[in-house]
Amino acid sequence: MIIKKTIQELTSELDQLDDDQAFLRQAYQLILGRQASDDELQFLQHRLDAGVARKIVIANLLLSPEYAQLNKKSVQLSWLEKKQLLIWKNWHALLSRIKAIHTFGRLVFNYAKDPAFMKKDVLSLNRQVEEIKSNLFFFLNQEAQAQQRRLDQFFFDVRQELRASKDPTVLDKIDAISLHAIDNYYLSLEQAYRGSRDEILERYKATVDLVKPLFAKEKEMRAADLGCGRGEWLQIISGYCAKVTGIDMNSAMISQCLSHGLQAEQSDLLEWLQQQPDQSLDVITAFHVIEHLPFEKLNMLIHEIYRVLTHGGSVILETPNPENIHVATHMFYRDPTHKTPVPKELSRHLLEFNGFTEIAVHPLHPFEDTMRVPEDSEVAKRFNSMVYGATDYMITGTKQPAKK
Repeated sequence: MIIKKTIQELTSELDQLDDDQAFLRQAYQLILGRQASDDELQFLQHRLDAGVARKIVIANLLLSPEYAQLNKKSVQLSWLEKKQLLIWKNWHALLSRIKAIHTFGRLVFNYAKDPAFMKKDVLSLNRQVEEIKSNLFFFLNQEAQAQQRRLDQFFFDVRQELRASKDPTVLDKIDAISLHAIDNYYLSLEQAYRGSRDEILERYKATVDLVKPLFAKEKEMRAADLGCGRGEWLQIISGYCAKVTGIDMNSAMISQCLSHGLQAEQSDLLEWLQQQPDQSLDVITAFHVIEHLPFEKLNMLIHEIYRVLTHGGSVILETPNPENIHVATHMFYRDPTHKTPVPKELSRHLLEFNGFTEIAVHPLHPFEDTMRVPEDSEVAKRFNSMVYGATDYMITGTKQPAKK
């Protein structure tokens, strides 16, 4: 007989077993209601010995076709619990690939110390790293799209059920609650992965030195920070402008800005820009915005920024740097609202296409030097740049001054 348990109870009970074989036998009995075969025990023991966590084994059993076909299931999984199990299941594969990149890189550099082989193997190294990078990007992109489809279907099903309600205000209430919850979640995500407000302020104090000349004009400057978030950059540039406004769609972010005495408005960025008069702002900034937009909307955003800027005005953009393999294969996907990485060549071309000149690119936020391969060869420099180099980049452009 299968005894129903919560996933927490199941995991807790199995974790109490010190012996791997006892853990595996009990896991099969509790989850699938049968004994594990010798082949199954041998295979899973090999995986545990290789460093696979027990929760990965539990996740694979609970997500197996055999468990799905059971009439009486030992654990009733909620939608959120299924998502957690999927993360457990796929995370080990991703980490294994990333670790393989590091191991591969170290082996190559030890091998490359022999000059006789260096030239021969540089191209081979580049091809293999690019192949690994491509495979990882494809895997993560496919998983992100699949999760988005499942999420969209979930909300569609919920709304279909709610439409049957006799209360016409139910949907409006649910939408408001959902949006508020998502806004708060995104604020929590930013605090978890970007750092505290004080940490970001310190980082931006160094960043502003790169663009001070763009603010050094003999007039009262007007600026806007699109996607202002919690307002760290907004606070920094407020010291250089007579009037600066932050724009963000996230209500929780706007509340953070207002609580620090900053001027901020909740609005869609493109809609807000389209409402501004021609040549009405001297500087427009957008930090970690363009990677959230589909290409058509991104091009429209750059076009509107150019229209709204005064002649001689400047645009300042910051975005994740996909040339860094950690960003392209992992860090970029920590934010579920990211759409597509934007290489600096594409950013430059978009600015040029829309009329900007004096374009400059600044690499930002590399890994600590202690993580780099301590060699001065060209191969080492390229490897360090690709693996431990800038995780973000800033790009600036100027609207051509009016013709006299």
